[in-house]
Amino acid sequence: MGAVAPPSFDSGHPAHDAAYAKAVRDVADSVSGGVFVAGESWPTVWVRDASFAIDLATALTHPTVSTATLRGVAGSGAAWPQDRAAHFGGWPRLTDSVVGAVGAWACYQATGDLDFLRWSHGVTRASLARAEREVTDGGLFRGCASFMESNSGYPPRFAFRGRAVGATKALSTNVLHHRGYVLAARAAALLGEDPEPFEAAAARLRQAINERLWQPDRGHYAYYEDADGRTSDRWEGLGNALAVLWGVADDDQAAAILRTVVPTRHGLPCLWPPYPLWKPWLVRDEYYYHNATVWPFVQGYWGWAAATRGAVEVFAAELAALAALAGRAPTYHEFYRPDSGAPDGSARQLWSAAGYLAMVHYGLLGLAPDGDELRFRPVVPAGFSRLRLSGLAYRNLTLEVTVTGSGTRVRSFALDDVARPDHAVPAALSGVHRVDIAMH
Repeated sequence: MGAVAPPSFDSGHPAHDAAYAKAVRDVADSVSGGVFVAGESWPTVWVRDASFAIDLATALTHPTVSTATLRGVAGSGAAWPQDRAAHFGGWPRLTDSVVGAVGAWACYQATGDLDFLRWSHGVTRASLARAEREVTDGGLFRGCASFMESNSGYPPRFAFRGRAVGATKALSTNVLHHRGYVLAARAAALLGEDPEPFEAAAARLRQAINERLWQPDRGHYAYYEDADGRTSDRWEGLGNALAVLWGVADDDQAAAILRTVVPTRHGLPCLWPPYPLWKPWLVRDEYYYHNATVWPFVQGYWGWAAATRGAVEVFAAELAALAALAGRAPTYHEFYRPDSGAPDGSARQLWSAAGYLAMVHYGLLGLAPDGDELRFRPVVPAGFSRLRLSGLAYRNLTLEVTVTGSGTRVRSFALDDVARPDHAVPAALSGVHRVDIAMH
C-alpha cells in the first residue's frame, strides 16, 4: 500500500490526456508531510476538501496518504472535526463534517483494511450521534450547505449571520448525513454489528429530504429550507449531484434533475441562479466565489452521477467542459468564472484535480468497487474510439485497461485473455493484469 507509480491515460484526445496528466501531478504535489493539503493557497488539511478528494480519486491513486490524512484529522477524537469559515463560523452552523465517512469508506474500498474500517466506523458513528443530539429538527439536519460557507453563497439577509445560516437545512448537508447512515450500515454489517438502526435512520432521512426539499414543479431539489420552512428558489449543484449519485433521488427524480439542472457553458455551477448583490467580481473573492461559480470537484460528482445513470450526453458535456478548464492554467484552480471560464481562487487545488480523475476512472472506465471485486461499467461518449489506462493500482494488483468502441453496453470483457461475463476483476489478485473491454 506504499507509494506506487502514477497511472497514465491515453484517449486519443490531447486535451483529455493533458488534463489527466495535470490532475495526477496536482494530486502528487498536494502531499505535504505524508498527508493531503487543500491547495497552493490553502496549505493545510481540511476535512471536507480531503474527504471529497479521497472519494473522488485519491483513495485509489494514493491509499496510504489518504488513510493517513483521515487518521490525522480525527486522531483519537470522538467525531469527524468540523471545518470553520470566516463568515459563518464552525459547528453547529457548519455541520458537514460527516463527509469524513465518505472519504473513509473510499479508503476501505481501496485497501480492504478492516482495522481502518473499524476505527473510522467508530468516528462516523459518533459523528452521527452528535448530529442527532445537536442539529436535527426531527426530520432534517440543520446547517450551512457543504463548502458554501461564505456570504456569496447565500441571500444578503444571511451575510455574516452564522446563526441564521445554521438554522437552515441544506440539501447537500442532508444528503451527506444520509450517506453517512448508509455507509455506517455497510460498515456495521462487515464488522459483525447490527446495521438496522443505521438503515432505518437513512430511510427516514431520505423520506424527509424528498418530502421537504424535492420540487416536483421544477424537477430538482431546492438549495435549502430556511428556519421558517420556506424553500429556496435556487438549486445547488453539489447537493443535486450527490442525490443522483447516492440514490436519494429515485430513477424518475434523477432523470428530471439531469434534465433541469443545466450547466453553464463552462460547467455546472455551485448554485443557480446567481445572487445579484454578489455578482460583481470584487477584489476579495470570498464576496463572489460561491455565487454560481464553477468548482471542478462539483463537476466531477455531476459527471460521475450522470455516468452512473447512463446520461451519456450530460456526462460527455461535463467531461469536455472540465478538460477545457484544465487547459487554462498550469494547475487546476479552486474554481472558475461561469461567464468566461477564467481560473480563480487557489491554484493546485486538490479536489479540483480529483474531480477530473473521477470522471475518467468512474465515468469513462466505469470502475465500481464492489466488495471482493472491482467491476467495470464504462460510459464512453461518441468521439472516443480507444481508451487506455496504464498502471492503475488497486489493492495488491496493477491493471492495464483498454476500452475500445463507445456506448454504455459491454460487448466483451476479458481478464488476461479470459472472458468474464461478470465484467469484474477479483480484488484478491496480485501482480499485473490486463483488462480488455469492447463496447457497443
